Amino acid sequence: MALTCLAAMITVLGWGAEKPPQLQVLTSVYPLVLIVQELGGERVAVDTLVAPGASPHTFEPVPSDMAKLVQSRFFIRVGGGLDGWSDKLLGAAPRALDTVTLLGARNLNPLGDRHASGSRHADHHTASEGKGSDPHFWLDPIRVRDAVNPLVTEHLIRADPAGRVYYEHRIREFGEKLTALDAAIRLEIAKSRRRQYVAFHNTWRYFAERYGLEEVAVVQEYAGEEPTPRKVADLVRNARAAGIAKIMVEPQLNPRIARTIATEFGGGTVMADPLGDPADPARSTYEKLMMFNAKAFAQSLKEHVP
Repeated sequence: MALTCLAAMITVLGWGAEKPPQLQVLTSVYPLVLIVQELGGERVAVDTLVAPGASPHTFEPVPSDMAKLVQSRFFIRVGGGLDGWSDKLLGAAPRALDTVTLLGARNLNPLGDRHASGSRHADHHTASEGKGSDPHFWLDPIRVRDAVNPLVTEHLIRADPAGRVYYEHRIREFGEKLTALDAAIRLEIAKSRRRQYVAFHNTWRYFAERYGLEEVAVVQEYAGEEPTPRKVADLVRNARAAGIAKIMVEPQLNPRIARTIATEFGGGTVMADPLGDPADPARSTYEKLMMFNAKAFAQSLKEHVP
């Protein structure tokens, strides 16, 4: 009897020898792949439009992206302008596709985008649900746990009802990991009493809000737009006043300007990655990526320019 019950449980949870057909899911950016992989496990095959190492701010879809879209059961995007190019892609698709815009998730409580009213931002990003909100919510593991996970899991179950118990098990397991991750990040950040940082791009506000950090300045208000001489002078002055030693740079954006500015106040740069990269074991899962960033911030916060 015990063996029969165990066999039934294994079958329900999807751990049997015979695997079900995988649910095809497409995301706009790579960090959403990391989240869907945790929630979907072996029942899901997930791909992304913006390849690891590329920036969603400068991404332009190509014909092969339409093929990815039409082959997917549903599409998951950020919203809020980060992947506004997806509106045009979805509009050109030969059939309506179930689309999940995560900035619309219940209980997400998105931060306002300080630059949403800027003309360049509005022209380039026409996206979708969540317009006017900061789109980088995935850099807060608690928002992922409490708002993103339930919405994604709801759509997984709707598309694959036979996997309900499996997905419910996965969301509980991932939620526990995120709770532990939040505690680990807090311990890492607590290694320094300093809380101020300078970022290359305005990416880290959710991370900063969750862990009590203060953004002093950013090098680029808009990705790819060089700062004016006046802005550089203000940034250098503010960094010196705060004793900041490092500018947080991102692997998807050219750090040349940041390095030049850092030398002006006697500092340097340290890399933090908002998107992740499967080619780097230190950034290949959501948990690893977030700890990579926590350590980068801790390193930056511990150093000080007198």
